[in-house]
Amino acid sequence: MTNNKIKAVIFDIGRVLVEVNLTQGIFKFLNMEKDATDLKILNELLNDHAFIDFSKGKISPQAFYNDFVEKANLNIPYEEFVYHWQNIFKPIKGMAELTDAVSREYEIGILSDIDILHWQRLKNELSIFKKVKKPTLSFEVGYMKPQREIYEIAAENVGQCPENCLFIDDREVNVKGAVDAGMKAVQFKGKDKLRKDLKKVGVI
Repeated sequence: MTNNKIKAVIFDIGRVLVEVNLTQGIFKFLNMEKDATDLKILNELLNDHAFIDFSKGKISPQAFYNDFVEKANLNIPYEEFVYHWQNIFKPIKGMAELTDAVSREYEIGILSDIDILHWQRLKNELSIFKKVKKPTLSFEVGYMKPQREIYEIAAENVGQCPENCLFIDDREVNVKGAVDAGMKAVQFKGKDKLRKDLKKVGVI
């Protein structure tokens, strides 16, 4: 059954389309606490001004590298830093098939807080990216979720008003931001739960 109100489905990338493990990659070189988890590291990064500026495209990869290695007291060449910074992703099994099914009936969009190095690593790896004409990426637009502006840009990029868009994200704060911007939204809690949620709103 097709939902006549929802015209586009917009996906987050990290922890929705791909698994993210911040305890590996560059972070395995740091003296992290034994209880450091992926989400704990993410919360620390989201309080780091350089990381936010990098994610919003306000500073270059080289400038972010300089800041990161200085703060971490890490002696590593730029090229090696980039390799390890990017080495944190793995596709979530079954999501390619699910997004393919959604794309048969709906315009597909991408809305992600992502830096240019992570995007360069991922942009050619998932089939969904070939279906998205104009992804909404924080480093390109200068906003991050849950800022209202980034949702409005994402809706415009799929050719719809926010009210006609369904947004999928793993973080509750970002789901609320989407709802506040006028979108419908569901929180990603695994592929099977998402499939049920999409059926509930009539998307599949």
